[in-house]
Order: sequence, then C-alpha cells, then structure tokens
Amino acid sequence: LGQFCGCKMEAVASMDCVASTGSVLSIAQKAAMQSSLPILKKNYKFHQVLFFGKIIGKTADYLIAIGIEDSWLDTKKFFYCQDGVAWAQLPDVTAELKANAAKLPSGLMFSGNPSELFPLPAPPPTGEEEPAEDAESPKITEEQRLAVVVQMIEAETALAPVGALSMRSTGAVLPSPAFAGLDASAAKSISSYVLLNKTKPTSVLTPAVTKSADALASAETIVPKAALCVFADESVGAVTVRNLLWPGALAFCKPGTKTWGYCYFGTGEKNQDIAFMLP
Repeated sequence: LGQFCGCKMEAVASMDCVASTGSVLSIAQKAAMQSSLPILKKNYKFHQVLFFGKIIGKTADYLIAIGIEDSWLDTKKFFYCQDGVAWAQLPDVTAELKANAAKLPSGLMFSGNPSELFPLPAPPPTGEEEPAEDAESPKITEEQRLAVVVQMIEAETALAPVGALSMRSTGAVLPSPAFAGLDASAAKSISSYVLLNKTKPTSVLTPAVTKSADALASAETIVPKAALCVFADESVGAVTVRNLLWPGALAFCKPGTKTWGYCYFGTGEKNQDIAFMLP
C-alpha cells in the first residue's frame, strides 16, 4: 500500500489524481508536509499517518492529517495545521460535543481562527424559573467544531478498493500485501469499493480466509442510494468516486496499480438537499 497518498507521505504527489476536481495543494504545502508528516508519525509512534484533506475557512484553511496506531478500524487521531508544518491534535469527540455542534445553524462556515467561540442556543427554561439575565450562554470553540466535522466526514466517506485492506486474525484491518490494483472496468463500478469504517456482518460459520478478505461492507450499502458517482479521468489514468452527501469527499484509484486513496476538500458542510438530487 506504499502508493496510497494518505499512508505514505512520499506519495503526496498522488494527489494529482484528484487535481481535476479542484482538490489541490500548493507547492509550499506539499513540500512542508513531505517533512512534517514523517516527524508527526515518529513523535506519536503511529503505524501510519494519512493526509486527509483541507477544510476551507473564511480567512484561512485547515489542513487535516490522521494518525493510525494499529488498525484502520481503531479510534483514529486527527491533527490540523494551517501551514503544513506545525500540527496540533484535535480534541477527542464526545457525545456531548457532538450534540453541542449539532445545535449550530447549518451553512455556518469556519472562520479560520481555531480559538473563535460560537455561542450555542440557550436551553429552554424548566418549570417557572426565569433564566438569569447575566447568565453566560454556552459556547463551543472552532477547534472543537472542527474535530466533530472532520471525524464525521472521515467516518461516513472513507472508501477503499475491494481487496486493498484485509482483516488479520487479531481483528486488525491492515493493508493487504496481495492487492495489485483494480482493472479498468472494475474500477468504474461502485461494487468494487468498500466502506473503510464499516465491517460486514459475518457468521461464525464463515471460513477465516473469506472473513479476512471480505471483512468490510460494500459501498453499495451506503445510505442514501446513488450518493456515490464514479468518474474516469483519462488525462491522469485515474478513477474518482465522488460523494454527493458530502460535496468535496473523494476516493480514487489508478487501475492496474496499487495507487488509491481518499480525501476531502471542502467547507465541511453536509448536503441537506440531496433528497432532491437523486432519482
């Protein structure tokens, strides 16, 4: 899996596979991450470090990286920076934090300032008690909101080609050494991709070999149906899979090679009108 753009930082150049969609990095950002991401991997003793993409803000953008410790299904660590050099870890996402972030109005763009505060709607008064006039309304920082959005996008949009990952006897999902790439016709079919963060229900009677090679759920099970669109870019010999539910979320592969990956370049907004877009 040495050619996966998110796994091996020497392959950041594989981002050229999605350049035609507008998902691009500057030369300075590429150069900075070639040096900073291996250091991040060493400092945190990660098994792999992935470059995930860019969240666009009003005054500055956030570059996002993911740290994987032992398995692709384990809890991932997320990092952000704005210069490609100084990475900071995003806070852990709790149920309370998710609930608070969901209270913010839809369509609210990120500002580009991690310490900016977003006031949350005040909870309705209980009983006959009147809320204190000087009571401070609850707030959430942009850094906390960024953590929620990044984790949600990665969990819902990450795709891999069938066979690129396999489950070991320990339950860890890791790159498969037997993966040689998809052929050109298969790469254009949604059934040739799996949801990286969702395992397939299995029976105790399923042979271990089958369970190992076929552990992840097919991309065809995504909800809503038809939310994924496949495009072939002949100019670079790559196939991209675009997610209509999260505009800016992409998966890609180069047929006949081990090159594959997924990324997100967007404002962090979910498409609330997807029901009107699908047949």
